[in-house]
Amino acid sequence: MKHCGILIVLVLLLAGFWPAAGLAAPKTQVFVTVAPQAFLAERLGGEAVEVHILAAKGQDPHTFEPTPKQAAALAQAQLFFTVDIPFEKQLVAKVLAVNNPKLRVFDSTTGITRLAMTEEHHDGGHAAQAGRAKEQGEPDPHVWLAPANLMIMAQNMAAALIAAMPERRELLRRNLDSLLSELAALDQRLAASLAPHRGKTFYVFHPAFGYFAHAYGLTQEAVETGGKSPSPKRLAELVRQAKADRVRVIFVQPQFDAKAAATVARGIGGSVVSIDPMAREVPANLTAVAVAIDQAFRQQPATGGVVRP
Repeated sequence: MKHCGILIVLVLLLAGFWPAAGLAAPKTQVFVTVAPQAFLAERLGGEAVEVHILAAKGQDPHTFEPTPKQAAALAQAQLFFTVDIPFEKQLVAKVLAVNNPKLRVFDSTTGITRLAMTEEHHDGGHAAQAGRAKEQGEPDPHVWLAPANLMIMAQNMAAALIAAMPERRELLRRNLDSLLSELAALDQRLAASLAPHRGKTFYVFHPAFGYFAHAYGLTQEAVETGGKSPSPKRLAELVRQAKADRVRVIFVQPQFDAKAAATVARGIGGSVVSIDPMAREVPANLTAVAVAIDQAFRQQPATGGVVRP
């Protein structure tokens, strides 16, 4: 009888029917579109979630297309957090067509005020401007590049995770409170470090940093706009403009070919510096971006860093 009892216990353990055994529950399978969302999901869900990223580092979310393998894996997931990028709608339609009753789709950016992708034109560094904030079609998707937006995303994602895992409600709420405090403190640090440069313009290859610039009173000037490299005429205009602004640094992103940015940098006798809008560790990355922009402004002569009205 003793051996029989032991055997029954072992069977129950192997079958997963023994709650006191402390066996790990299956993780909630979560898909996100971009790496910064993965940071938020992991900070919120901890060990209870397994997070998968569609557009990994080095991939441009504007032109990204998921592989059949990714689509198949998404069809088996419980949660998909989107960022309102066009390809997501097509992907969701395909996945839902295979009748996955478990998959819940949530827009993690709900409640965020969208900015348009813009093209800035300045008259040789003077105050006169033409075509400021010209729309380039779709809104700027890089909402995660401002701490205030990250806080909204975190709240949206926490609500969805609580709905999917109500038994972990208290843990998720504690993690959310901790994350919101961290992001609020980050926002204060970045605002303090960039306050001396309010109104100034920094030059980037692709206009990915509109939300960051907007948050801290800066302006981004893009080398590439509308998904196209600039014409020789536009490159010459940018060189003249950058010289007038006494710019010494052109920022580039690893997702794009930066030859045009290098051409502008050579024309002004400056340098190219890489900053990544898609990095996974968002607080550390935004801190690095702020440091790079602060250093770029400090390299300019005292009369540089023209303030744009």
